[in-house]
Amino acid sequence: MSDPKNMETPAVTPYEEVIREKGSLLFTPGGTSMMPLLSHHGNPVLLLPVTGRLKKGDVPFYKRANGQYVLHRVMRVRKDSYDMCGDNQVILEKGVTDSMIFAVMDGFYKDGEYISVNTPWVRRYARRRIASRLPRRIVLALKRRAKRLFKKG
Repeated sequence: MSDPKNMETPAVTPYEEVIREKGSLLFTPGGTSMMPLLSHHGNPVLLLPVTGRLKKGDVPFYKRANGQYVLHRVMRVRKDSYDMCGDNQVILEKGVTDSMIFAVMDGFYKDGEYISVNTPWVRRYARRRIASRLPRRIVLALKRRAKRLFKKG
């Protein structure tokens, strides 16, 4: 039996701590993976604690095993994990578990106005981004192939 004094406590990050203590976090994400919905350092998002299993289309804030924080969309719900992908990406990240996720986006600010993820146009947008991932992946692959062909000639 292990000694509780010698057991390591998992490191709690400032993000997780704020969510736990305050019940929400206003966060401005960087990067381009969620464009065009969210721009690089341009759209603060309101994050709330996760209160159960996520649904397809939700945008959770999670921590990868390498310590990197990610805000991506749930593309597929599996029995014990999720497949995620940024809106501006086409490759799925598989195997994201509930234990990695500590917040979910409730809404975001655009031009000073708060927009809930439950707004009808945002829900339509999410459905379109999920449905268009495979066609976008095919188009990108064709563009890469065409670029290589013309480069050789």
